[in-house]
Amino acid sequence: MLGGSITSLKACQAELDRQVGGDAAVASQLSAALGSLLDALDGSPALVRALANPNRDVASREQLVRQMMAGLPAKVVDLAAFVVAQRWSQDSDLGDAVEHLALDAALAEAEHLGLLEQLEAELFELDISLVSHRDLRTALGDTVATSAARGKLFDQVFTPSLLPQTSQLVKRMVMHPRGRGIRYSLKFLGDLVAARRQRLVAVVQTARPLSKAQIDRLGAVLSEQYGQQMQMNVAVDPQTVGGLRIRVGHEVVDGTVVARLKDLKRAIAA
Repeated sequence: MLGGSITSLKACQAELDRQVGGDAAVASQLSAALGSLLDALDGSPALVRALANPNRDVASREQLVRQMMAGLPAKVVDLAAFVVAQRWSQDSDLGDAVEHLALDAALAEAEHLGLLEQLEAELFELDISLVSHRDLRTALGDTVATSAARGKLFDQVFTPSLLPQTSQLVKRMVMHPRGRGIRYSLKFLGDLVAARRQRLVAVVQTARPLSKAQIDRLGAVLSEQYGQQMQMNVAVDPQTVGGLRIRVGHEVVDGTVVARLKDLKRAIAA
């Protein structure tokens, strides 16, 4: 990807994280839907041109993808519309971006389930096991065989010993390699995991939903404070009773009414 597309991809990643909002089920839903969109793009150069053409107005590109994905959850449709509204340096960058986001959404699911570290370890172990099994590497990358046949072989050899999230990710890469060999695919996934683990995650607890503008402003302040990109996961909890509770790593900033009441009670007890 060239500079313009890289900027667009970063914007899409931020929007993906906003839509996920710390919910593993939403992340899984988005990953599956983006995977289906990628299959449609890879199967239709005309569709890629229609959705990536910068000379076509944004509204018509958004309308087309919304029609394609009608009936799916609003977060899925909104994210797809956001992606096609971006500017891509080359038409092919759109498909690459959708693939990147589909995989990143699957990693977000694992992250929010507390499984990302184990998934990363399993990717490494898979790669090590394939080093000494040339015939298996060849069979998994055999583009003469059908994608279903490659997926079935992967299931037979690896799936029983893997997390469902690891199996789903790697199986997709085996069935839809997009020009990559299996070991290169594993490296690609490993790089995505590493990038996700390097992001700081801010978990924000609030009594009522925050607007996108409020989340963006809060994210900008926290990113400046911590000196790196911040992933904002917002959870609405009516028991918060006003204010915000923000956790970044092991640090917690609690400005809720409940916390202030607790502080007051401790002060009185003392």
